[in-house]
Amino acid sequence: MLQGQPATYVQRQYHVCRSDLYKFKRRALAALRTAVGDQKKGPRTPANKLSVEKERQIQRICERYPTWSSYQVHRHGGTEAPCPRTIQRVRQRCGRPRVPKRALPRQPRKRFSAADQYLIKETVQTKLYLGPLRLAWDVQNQHGFRISASTVRPVKHRILMALHPPPALSTWRRYERHPPHSLWHGDLLEKVTLTYEHRTAYQLTLLDDYSRAYVFCDVFRRVNANTTIRALIAAMRAYRTIPKAVVCDNALYFKGKFLTTFCQRVGIELMHSLPYHPQTHGKLERAFRDDMKEFYCQRPKWLFKEVRHARPAYVAYRNQLRGHQALGGQPALTRLREQHFFALPAVLARLEQ
Repeated sequence: MLQGQPATYVQRQYHVCRSDLYKFKRRALAALRTAVGDQKKGPRTPANKLSVEKERQIQRICERYPTWSSYQVHRHGGTEAPCPRTIQRVRQRCGRPRVPKRALPRQPRKRFSAADQYLIKETVQTKLYLGPLRLAWDVQNQHGFRISASTVRPVKHRILMALHPPPALSTWRRYERHPPHSLWHGDLLEKVTLTYEHRTAYQLTLLDDYSRAYVFCDVFRRVNANTTIRALIAAMRAYRTIPKAVVCDNALYFKGKFLTTFCQRVGIELMHSLPYHPQTHGKLERAFRDDMKEFYCQRPKWLFKEVRHARPAYVAYRNQLRGHQALGGQPALTRLREQHFFALPAVLARLEQ
């Protein structure tokens, strides 16, 4: 405690008397013994200790409903009841275990021998067209031992699964085309029923696959192939680029010789998804669900002029501020800035020709 120095030297160094020096030494030794000694884990006085009144209330509920679980007791106790784990501890302390709802079986479970299982399997395999109850009757009448339909059902299920195995689960492969404007998705949102007009408006959207940004988005009363071409031209001039490919569904406004010829002249690969396969447009379908929730459902009325007037502000918010989970919470603008190729102004000026 004195670091090997004589008591007289330490006494002169700190200007204390010998009695005070040994008093400090005794205190230090007592503190060290307390520090290295084993101590009980946890707080000395737990903050969540139940009061006597609450513990008796839980005991009364457990005595009245002995088959209830701790979660049922917790729900019955209301908002001031302790958590289910605390109720379990109270039960253990008071010796009130949960009583099972069903009585214990009086006789051991009947088990069939290997020979009996083989006879059951053979009977079921020869009469797969029968139901479990009919098969149980046939086994009982043919081989002379009792069997239930619930025992026959898994046997029949295993045989059918061996004869007709289920198809392998489809594994979806996620993709995104690098860099921006390498692939655009085009589709229509057809769930906007205009108020007072009782007709459907169509939201034509072009989405960039890499950045998840809306390169074009507008609402129309009717859509055809000419509308699709105008949307492509507007998007190409807005972002000064020509996409390498555009994938659409098989609707009439995304097909036809006019649209095909336009894409060939400009140098766009026009692709169509498989029928009844919305997974191809997974990014755009997810975006449409967000549009319904974040834009349309926030408006009391769906008036054509008002919706079309408010649409650009929502598209700007979606491209510049709204975070995307696939982008790590970043907006689409962060990936749009990675654009490194631009179309010549002379080419963009002659798109209508």
